[in-house]
Amino acid sequence: MNAITAVAVLVSTAIIFAYCLVIWWLDRYEREPFWLVLLAFAWGGLGGTSLGCLASIPLAIAAAMVGGEVFGTVFGSVVVAPVVEEITKGLVFPLLLLGRHMDNETDGLIYGAATGLGFAAVENLLYYGAAADGEPLALLVIVFVRTFFSSLVHCISSSLLGMCIGYAIHRDGSARWILWPAIGLVLAVVNHAVWNGLATAGEFGLLGDFSAAFILLGMLLVAAASVLMFVLTQISLGREHAVIRAHLLREAGLGILPAAHAEIIPYWTRRSRKGWLPPHVPRDRYIRAATLLAFRHHQREIARGERAVRYAADIERYRGEVIALLVPAATVLAGRGPPPLPTS
Repeated sequence: MNAITAVAVLVSTAIIFAYCLVIWWLDRYEREPFWLVLLAFAWGGLGGTSLGCLASIPLAIAAAMVGGEVFGTVFGSVVVAPVVEEITKGLVFPLLLLGRHMDNETDGLIYGAATGLGFAAVENLLYYGAAADGEPLALLVIVFVRTFFSSLVHCISSSLLGMCIGYAIHRDGSARWILWPAIGLVLAVVNHAVWNGLATAGEFGLLGDFSAAFILLGMLLVAAASVLMFVLTQISLGREHAVIRAHLLREAGLGILPAAHAEIIPYWTRRSRKGWLPPHVPRDRYIRAATLLAFRHHQREIARGERAVRYAADIERYRGEVIALLVPAATVLAGRGPPPLPTS
């Protein structure tokens, strides 16, 4: 590997990490802890790839023994890899759910994207290492395709699964843990399999003179899927905005926070400005507490049983935190605590 291709590989890895940063930044209402997003990234790169290889290689070898080398390669790429890899990447979600780190489909998208990009970063390095002794131009082509297309396929696929799991979290009925993850997994596998199928067909010339055209089609589909995921992200963020505004206006009516704040916190540009909060109020903590207060209201509306009780307790806790943050320090020092919480 010469200096130019080495730089290209480093830039490729940096671009993938930049994808993760941008996607995390897009969640502007209640960003996930970055250390946890990094753990999801690490799971995709280490746990996802390791388990994926352990499970998929024997199945691909068995397919080659049954149908020959070409069949084994195609079957392994189009069937085995998408199913196994999307399952192994998705194993991060039970851990996130146990820690109650996902509030909605946007959070699922963020963690799914991070996991998929982590998987892609490590898988890409394996491909680059295998091609290191070949022609530099061929390696640069591999770097280009895997950076701007294959990596996004992993990102989009895991995001689809994450969004479906995030949507299911606060729904009612135990069937939601079968239905929505199943829908997400199918979408993830299909998205992954279509790209692998078109790329494999082009690589082996299975479609004759049309092979190059099908590779181009695969690239166009990845670009279209990326745009679609961006649109879905904006729709999800728009729903978050509506939830935050509606419930904070209700809280303002109860005297929990100023009505003006209910018209500022749901707007990222407005709340970034200075001067709307008293100097003693820590802005980030206050915005986070108010945002989670609104989310818990929404989640209590769609939950039942024990979860609804837990969300009600969270509502009182975040109400208390919002009130305490707004109380001037001088008031606390004078022995006058925050006003009593209203009943809702």
